[in-house]
Amino acid sequence: MWKIFSVMFIGLATTAPVTYKVTDLIDVLISPINKFSIELLNSTYNYQRSNLKLKNVVIAPFSIWNVFSLLAEGASGKSFLELSKALRLSSERRSIQRQHRFARNFLRSRDENVVINAQTIMLYDKNFSVCPQFAQATVNRDTDIFPVDTRNPTKLAKEINDFISRATNGKIGNAVKPDILENLKMIIIDALYFNSDWTVQFDVDKTTTRPFYNYNGDEIGFVNMMTQKAIYNIKDVPAIEANVLELTYGKNKQFSMLIVLPFKGISIDKLLRNMASCSSNWMNSMSFESVQMQCSIPRFKLTSQTDVIPALQSMGIMSIFDKQQARLEGVSNISLFVSQTVQNIEMDVTETGTTVASSTMVGLETKKLEMFIADREFVFLIKERRSNLILFAGVYEDPSSS
Repeated sequence: MWKIFSVMFIGLATTAPVTYKVTDLIDVLISPINKFSIELLNSTYNYQRSNLKLKNVVIAPFSIWNVFSLLAEGASGKSFLELSKALRLSSERRSIQRQHRFARNFLRSRDENVVINAQTIMLYDKNFSVCPQFAQATVNRDTDIFPVDTRNPTKLAKEINDFISRATNGKIGNAVKPDILENLKMIIIDALYFNSDWTVQFDVDKTTTRPFYNYNGDEIGFVNMMTQKAIYNIKDVPAIEANVLELTYGKNKQFSMLIVLPFKGISIDKLLRNMASCSSNWMNSMSFESVQMQCSIPRFKLTSQTDVIPALQSMGIMSIFDKQQARLEGVSNISLFVSQTVQNIEMDVTETGTTVASSTMVGLETKKLEMFIADREFVFLIKERRSNLILFAGVYEDPSSS
């Protein structure tokens, strides 16, 4: 396997910490990430529906935020400005790390019946170096760094897939193919696995086949509808034109799934636009009502493989994907740009609970040298550079006479 990259930690003297309420920190640090997440979902849905004719979408937005906010710490100029605007980042690197640490703390399960595993690694070509400050920022995020031989993409793909399989409890096995690793000099992998039973499980015997409708009320298919009577949290949210149902997981209800059902006559496209344009605090300010009710949702399974570059570009992140404009000087001693992204997700929602696993790969390669080949007749000038005073001038047209 890989040998870990070593980073020396340097202690810094700091002033006494300022005390904040957790709710205030959630508004300041988590809400911007959620705003990015909803906008990414909206952009991904629009791109996939328009270009790939796909209607079911599932993404792991925090994984995307995690990787690209890390790259923002090594970005400068236009690349940093675009990333900070779309990802809702502070202009100060230290604040970005603080935001990441605060968010990451919520990925720790306090319930033995809820399994959540988040792992991130960075691989880089062993023949070039990572900037020390960027390496330190990476390690500060509990991300392991490994030098690898990128000249053997078949071997590297197997090692990456083995890591992803272990991190996702075997749910995702062949996330990366060797061909997409060719020419890559740095690879960042984020794996996220979640498995939990519902707090109130559905009765399998009550699951029946029922019709499913579009927003116009037209029958478009059939689903295995799970049904249960229990106390659930529910709320009408006119700001996004939807009813919101909360289904909790585990004994201590640390995690939950929100089912956002648009009002009759409101399309998913309109609902996503509402959610993206609404204040990022709509979830925080929502006051649920606990109601004894009958809840019916479909049992479903989703498999997804997504290139997130088009969605991120539609959100204004452009230059980091352009080999001419990318500014990632703080990442490595060679010029890099992001050329590959792939996010794989396996999701299974049943009467018992939910299992969902994701792997996100972001690949960077070097800016290829521009080719200038003087293989046809040309003019040459010899000049003094400051004044452009021409000292010699000529034409080279016939190689046989040279």
